[in-house]
Amino acid sequence: MKKILIAVPIILVALVLVLGFYMNSIVKSGVETVGSLVTGVSVKLKDVDISLMSGKGQLKELFVGNPEGFKTESAFRLKEVKIELDVPSVLSDKIIIKEILINAPDITYEKSSSGDNIQAILNNIESFAGGVQKVVPETGKAEQEEKQTEKAGRKVQINNFIITDGKVNMSATALQGQKLSFPLQDIHIRDIGKEKEGTTMSKALQQIFVVLNKNTVTAVAGSVADIGKTAEETVGGAVGKLKGLFGK
Repeated sequence: MKKILIAVPIILVALVLVLGFYMNSIVKSGVETVGSLVTGVSVKLKDVDISLMSGKGQLKELFVGNPEGFKTESAFRLKEVKIELDVPSVLSDKIIIKEILINAPDITYEKSSSGDNIQAILNNIESFAGGVQKVVPETGKAEQEEKQTEKAGRKVQINNFIITDGKVNMSATALQGQKLSFPLQDIHIRDIGKEKEGTTMSKALQQIFVVLNKNTVTAVAGSVADIGKTAEETVGGAVGKLKGLFGK
């Protein structure tokens, strides 16, 4: 009997360690596989460390590449993403994420006359999430035709999505190899998928990227407009060309 009583806590500890290991592996695989599929770009994550007991942890060194046609290596490099999960929800049909906190992300905004990389990623997400249009013969108008992708899959709820102290690195042909960096306004999105059934990961990413894209463009366009003659001389007049890209 004593041997059994001693063995029980050892087994429980071993079980927690095994579950913790697999949970981290599942999260890492999910971020890379689903992230790449939804965004249409390479998504890589070096490591995941989430406590099975508290649900708190970190995603370390997250890399999000660029769509084809863009020259810069990445759109996002995140050294650390803090996350807090509702642990019991991991076993349910809707995973509840209490908070995602991204501090000091390194964002590369590549702009050309044909568009920018952040909008291109958003277009990929919208297409995956069901942003396909069809023309209705009776009216001749375009209506959204929602895809069935992910409908039967796991849903998510994100209570708080926060980005602080972000930096946007501007890359454009007009800069002739020079780089400009601008601060990104902090972002706080609440209650993503708060409805009873939750939302798909692609829909959640779509909601996040709409806000991120808007804030990024605002940061770059506003800063470019405020750059004076000294900065224009520093990059050989390239800033004046940049203003043309933004209609300033």
